[in-house]
Amino acid sequence: MIRSMIFCLLAATTALAMPADSQSGGCPGGYAAGAEIERGRLVFVCQGGQVVPKGCIAEDLSRLSIGGNYDTKQYRKKCQLGSDGQLSFDVSGCLLNGQEHKVDETFEDGTNFFTCKTDGAGLKIVNQGCVDGGKRINKKDTVAKDDALYACEESVNGGSKLVQAGCVKDGKQYKGGDSFEVGKTWFNCTRLGRERFAAKAAGCVFNGKRLNDGDSYAEGDVNFECTVENGKVEVRATGCVQNDGGAVVQRRLGCTWVEGPTPFQYEWLCKHDASANTAVKVQIRCNYNVGNGVYSIEPGCYRVVDKAAFGCVKNGDKLNLQSFQGDHAEQSASGAGLHAC
Repeated sequence: MIRSMIFCLLAATTALAMPADSQSGGCPGGYAAGAEIERGRLVFVCQGGQVVPKGCIAEDLSRLSIGGNYDTKQYRKKCQLGSDGQLSFDVSGCLLNGQEHKVDETFEDGTNFFTCKTDGAGLKIVNQGCVDGGKRINKKDTVAKDDALYACEESVNGGSKLVQAGCVKDGKQYKGGDSFEVGKTWFNCTRLGRERFAAKAAGCVFNGKRLNDGDSYAEGDVNFECTVENGKVEVRATGCVQNDGGAVVQRRLGCTWVEGPTPFQYEWLCKHDASANTAVKVQIRCNYNVGNGVYSIEPGCYRVVDKAAFGCVKNGDKLNLQSFQGDHAEQSASGAGLHAC
């Protein structure tokens, strides 16, 4: 009887000294059933005598269950179990407007396009350029549209936008500040305001030389002037060129002058031909210039000077001053088809 009581007492004392184990619902390490174990950002629980995954701890110390997400402005992290049963809390992709994109994926929002890139332990969205009409344009690249040159430039908010950077003329691109020639006109790619450029006509081109508004030049026997009005360039005939013994004289439209050695001379007119935008020199009358005076003779008539008749004969566009001598000078002039002036 005494021996039995001693054995029971020893058995009870041994049971009180044993720690909790799997048979009593506890886990190795002395964790009681239901106890949570934090290992970095991962959370486990003592359940059925085993330490099993339960969830994760986000950067803001909120608890996530397995399969839960934690979103920042740039990326998403997921609390998940791998196929090997291991718990992890890692970045899964970049976020744009609530939509997730994988690492190295390129995506767009209608005005910009981006790439998801690794950034240390996180991810970041890198702006790659602009989107215009569905076409992607890398930053610093240019595109021509609407008679203007646009460049994709970084904006203050870390994005990018198309800004006008130059001009387009006849399919060719020019940067702001460039000057260029198209046919017989030269242009400046000029800034208008803060964000616009336009190709503005600056002057004319003649024989490879650029002329400004108001400059003049001679071509053959005609003098022209380059004018710029209301953004348009015009070349207008302004007069005729007279070669007076090697000296060039500019004669304005409507002007008259006399050429030729005495006594037979001819009066000329600088006549405007508006239909052809040119000017022509035409002979309008003959001059008989002698010591005692100058006799002006209209085409088709004659004058008597010192018993001789002098007639202005028209032959096509040319005039010819002829003299008729002798006692019958006037009759000879009349016979040539001339009449007395």
